[in-house]
Amino acid sequence: MTRQSWTLAKLFEEAGIPHPFQHPNREVVALTDNSNRCVPNSLFVAVRGTNADGHAFISDAIERGAVAVVVEQEIPPYDSVEIIRVEDTREALGKLAHAWYGHPSRDLLVIGVSGTNGKTTTTYLLESIFSAAGLQAGVIGTIEYRFADQRLPAPNTTPTALILAETLAKMRAAGVQAVAMEVSSHSADQKRIAGIEFDVGILTNITQDHLDYHKTMEAYAAAKRSFYFDFLLRPKAGAKKREAVAVFNHDDSYGRKFAAEFPGKKFTFGLDQGADLYPADLTVDATGIRFTLAGNAAPTLEIESPLLGYFNVQNILGAIGGAIAAGLPADAIARGVAALSGVPGRFERIAAGQPFAVVVDYAHTPDALERVLANARQMTKGRVITVFGCGGERDPIKRPLMGKVVAGASDYIVVTNDNPRREDPQQIAAMILSGIQEVNFPEEALRVILDRREAIAHALAEAREGDCVLIAGKGAEPYMDINGVKIPYDDRETARELLVQLGYK
Repeated sequence: MTRQSWTLAKLFEEAGIPHPFQHPNREVVALTDNSNRCVPNSLFVAVRGTNADGHAFISDAIERGAVAVVVEQEIPPYDSVEIIRVEDTREALGKLAHAWYGHPSRDLLVIGVSGTNGKTTTTYLLESIFSAAGLQAGVIGTIEYRFADQRLPAPNTTPTALILAETLAKMRAAGVQAVAMEVSSHSADQKRIAGIEFDVGILTNITQDHLDYHKTMEAYAAAKRSFYFDFLLRPKAGAKKREAVAVFNHDDSYGRKFAAEFPGKKFTFGLDQGADLYPADLTVDATGIRFTLAGNAAPTLEIESPLLGYFNVQNILGAIGGAIAAGLPADAIARGVAALSGVPGRFERIAAGQPFAVVVDYAHTPDALERVLANARQMTKGRVITVFGCGGERDPIKRPLMGKVVAGASDYIVVTNDNPRREDPQQIAAMILSGIQEVNFPEEALRVILDRREAIAHALAEAREGDCVLIAGKGAEPYMDINGVKIPYDDRETARELLVQLGYK
């Protein structure tokens, strides 16, 4: 949890949190927001979580050895315990965590990528560009956190403030020079990214997702907006002397709005020629993507990428924009884009010698499904067969919307489970079917098979030469969450095993 000690006064000064201490020279040897992890001489930060309020565990933290407690509400005094009241303990935790670990982001090039879709691919592209530029790269993302020879599974898109600060410190110690980081709406809303000094922030797009948490699109967009306006902006006099740069998607309505309102350094990218970066002479086909980079923020570059689909053009442009904003060499940008052959679970082809295409993709929002289905249709001479479901205990509003999108772009549909969690899978499927029925999809081309392995087996058996089987929703996710238990499972491995059983190799 920690490898050092601080006096309260010095730690809070380093974190930029002024406070009149009763015991300024009191030493703390551990920082935590979990009372169970308190040891003698701990500093405990009481954070209001989604399911529990840390203020309810203050007595437990003190019993375990906390000698100072950070709160955001009035609490009874405790003998010889320093009570530090702040306006927002979430924000304070982030600032304290990064101060505790010596502000690792100050020694790193840090590019944050936010948006509904495209974050993972954009961070992979940035990682490839970093490597082409001769920089040691680190990535914090949906699939995993990786740097040097370490690959750690990712429990959340953005880790907690303490884990994030510790991870960045480990990256710095391992010689990492540049970090590409996915920034979720939850992490901005919950201020998990407080304390990080970003150099660049990229917005991919904003479409419907996570309304189970944010409730409205306005609140969701506001959480995305806060990354740029509350965390990216900083005075030039800060520890990083250079001004941070925001890079917005001009093709996205929220991207245009944010760009118009953002008071700091910024530029835009998009397919539209009104963007500061756009692709001229664009070709998208079965071999990949090619274009000439154009626009008033563009160096002269010929871009070639083996990635597939128009949606990846925007991901490439976003990564290029972030790299330009970071001051990376133009030739390294082009080489880095060309070097990335694919991203795990993102339009990943599964080949076993079968005469039809099998593609696994993470698409789990209406917009992402629409994009990936358009790409599948473009590359397919035969039918598009789609296997998909919707996550339980997550935004139920998007379920019929996803059903409608899939029905409008597929020839055959298999509705199945996708992390039902503690929800009734039949109920989830019924909501999906309500959207499918809106477009009068033929019943003979629709199946509901809740066992995901059986659903994929059915789709593969149904496929004929020239068809495309799209397995959507999970991508490279290595588990299925059923009744709160994460069971090891992988769509890609499942598809490969089933193709072998069908006689392909």
